[in-house]
Amino acid sequence: MKLYIYTIPKSGTYLLAAFMENMGFDNTGYHVSQDDYLDTKRFTFEENARTPSITSVEQYFITRLRSLHDNQMAFGHVPVPILSWALPDYRFICVYRHPRKTLLSEFIDFRFRRIDVDFVSREVIQDDREAFLRYLNEHGPIHMTVFSDMLAAATLFNNPLFRQYPSDRVIFINFDGFLHNSGPAHAIAQHYGLDTRRVDDAWQDALATETKTNATTLNLDRDAFWTAEAVAAADRLDLEAYVTSARSAGLNV
Repeated sequence: MKLYIYTIPKSGTYLLAAFMENMGFDNTGYHVSQDDYLDTKRFTFEENARTPSITSVEQYFITRLRSLHDNQMAFGHVPVPILSWALPDYRFICVYRHPRKTLLSEFIDFRFRRIDVDFVSREVIQDDREAFLRYLNEHGPIHMTVFSDMLAAATLFNNPLFRQYPSDRVIFINFDGFLHNSGPAHAIAQHYGLDTRRVDDAWQDALATETKTNATTLNLDRDAFWTAEAVAAADRLDLEAYVTSARSAGLNV
């Protein structure tokens, strides 16, 4: 069995990878995009966190994923589960989170950790809240496209009419649920026939791992970013309509 961890940005991509590595999978470190991948294992923690763009290698995602061996895993935001027919030896963990949280978390990563994202950098915009508003207006639609892809995957796998997409190949996990208790971790192990006796230790160890996009050490008032202008920008992204559709598709957003 090969594994692909499919996530919305800022929904625990590297944390889930750490957990599955603790459960016995070989973590390639490949963060796949459509036409390239981040070869994270070849670079330092600091380089991956601050300038992930330097880790990029050009290669179509299907080609990269087909190169993996049994018991290896990769991860990313490309909706590979929708193309599961092209990768019959893969299983998928699909991880999502409320878009209000993922939008803000991605902005924080762009603004406060990375130094290769110019449009919301402090050199370009001094005020943090103004920078968040610009992020929502310029990058928010791209982010919500990824959310809509997750919604499409949930519709395919959770709707009995789409029987060409067998549900035993995929599991959907709410990232906040995974953070707060080991129940989702046990659900993953049971779903894929893994040793459930390892789960609690593997989950605890993963939570203790410093991942490259973990922003919990930043002392930020996250609510302060949600000004009236930011809320209006989120409304223009149809945030609540997406959430309603996701819940109809079986996601616990």
